[in-house]
Amino acid sequence: MADIQQDTRVLEFRPYITQPGKRDEFNALFEALVPELESRGQRILGQFRDARDPNKFLWLRGYDSMETRGKALPAFYNSPVWKQAAGPVNATLVDIGDVRLLKPTDNAGFTLAKKMTAFMVATIYLLNAPAEQGFTSFWKEKLAPTMAQAGAPSVAQLSTEYAPDNFPRIPVTKAGEHAFVWFAAYGSPEEYQLHRKILSEAKGWKTTEAELAKYLASPTQTMELIPTAYSLQRWGTPFKYTLQGTGDVHDFDFLDGKWTMVNRRLMKRGVGSTDPKDWDVFPATVTAHVLMNGVANVDEVLFPTKGWNGVTFRHFDLAKKQWSIYWVNSRDGKMDHPGQVGGFDGDVGLFYGEDTDGGRPVKVVYKWTKVGPDGARWEQAFSYDDGKSWETNWVNEHRRVK
Repeated sequence: MADIQQDTRVLEFRPYITQPGKRDEFNALFEALVPELESRGQRILGQFRDARDPNKFLWLRGYDSMETRGKALPAFYNSPVWKQAAGPVNATLVDIGDVRLLKPTDNAGFTLAKKMTAFMVATIYLLNAPAEQGFTSFWKEKLAPTMAQAGAPSVAQLSTEYAPDNFPRIPVTKAGEHAFVWFAAYGSPEEYQLHRKILSEAKGWKTTEAELAKYLASPTQTMELIPTAYSLQRWGTPFKYTLQGTGDVHDFDFLDGKWTMVNRRLMKRGVGSTDPKDWDVFPATVTAHVLMNGVANVDEVLFPTKGWNGVTFRHFDLAKKQWSIYWVNSRDGKMDHPGQVGGFDGDVGLFYGEDTDGGRPVKVVYKWTKVGPDGARWEQAFSYDDGKSWETNWVNEHRRVK
């Protein structure tokens, strides 16, 4: 299986339309083929259900070069495995068109490893000239910072790969256009809608939007995407229980100040709930103070619709280079001891500990994600099987009050 840390230099953006009600069947058949696909030199970099169309599915296939693509595709599509699977797979599909051949816009290559979240959005700009002729500079200098400021930092961006299609048996149907595609990661659809609201109200957005329009050959397109469970497990930030995680004394400096918060909390934990109605959504406000040059910080969280509040205390052990986090709830005044420990790696922090849930012992993880300069996301997940699997049961999205 392909090394998920390898850089991808060529990517196929492949939206499919399935037969009505056949999307999950297609996904199951497809995922069974992933080992064979990757053994032939392909990299399956993400599979997603379209949140707005129950019969639309997107998957991403990558290669380290066009030369590899030219060898990997016939190796798979001429294989006995595909000859046996082709009939059942094709029977679930209506259309496999709208395929784009893309390349990363920077030298780092394309990957969603440790970037994929429960809700992703792909934004597609169809340009009136190649991205390299002015748009890439506009993106880096103005558009990307604007999106990040509004809570949507780009986690990956690509533009059209103009090399000739070297496997016309499955044609690239969007050859000849000038595309720029970028991905943003969110904790929920609600967080994406919040981004859109903040962007529409942002000072200077109308001017930036007008400048963007000058580069476009057609209106902006978006795809709201829900990763498959397999894809999210593979490409999301993995939870690996440890009490040895480390960080930096300034990991939480960003938290200083006042914030608004939208919470989503799972009301039926530990029972495998998949019903959206099992999630309670409610507001909160946060006031945070960073103390002792970063060594400690404290925040007070007010839940106006719940009738209770909470305080978080965090301190950094300079010798261990490790954070400890403790929570106190106003309902009982007790501190959750021994709390959670860990630290940040880049914009993501993981903190692990142990607790009980309704008398059941659980392992706990807090995941912090910095979302641009004025946003953050906190998630809590429990493991009821000693870290083998995890259920996220509380997510909150922070926006800084200015």
